[in-house]
Amino acid sequence: MKSNSEEQAIRALLDRWVETSTHKDIDGLMECYAPDVRAFDAIAALEFKGRDSYRKHWEYCLGFAPGDMLFEIHDPDISIGGDIAFCHYLATCGCTDEKGKAEVGWTRGTVCLQRINGQWQIVHEHYSVPFDPQTMQVLTELKP
Repeated sequence: MKSNSEEQAIRALLDRWVETSTHKDIDGLMECYAPDVRAFDAIAALEFKGRDSYRKHWEYCLGFAPGDMLFEIHDPDISIGGDIAFCHYLATCGCTDEKGKAEVGWTRGTVCLQRINGQWQIVHEHYSVPFDPQTMQVLTELKP
């Protein structure tokens, strides 16, 4: 059962995650993750284990954005049970190019959270993009 205050705390963490990622604040972003986070991101590697490994990946990804990072979480669905919670949502993700044009696509996100020392942290993150199995092309142009 989710309490209003716990859901608000998780939404605040997700808002901070969005804010720090779009501002390329790598230190603030990493504070959202537990030290032993395990992540399945949509690009570059099969998995990342630990905050240090995931930080290197984030630094790599942020380096591709010539302009602002763009990220929006749409309709997050949060479930809470004690000190464990998960949230799934659709998101738009991308950046602005050198001319300021937005280049974004839709992705699917799931985060698993744990309350550690009284604070919610992301312990698992999974992003994926659907693909066409006949062409092996990702389908970022799909819309909800």
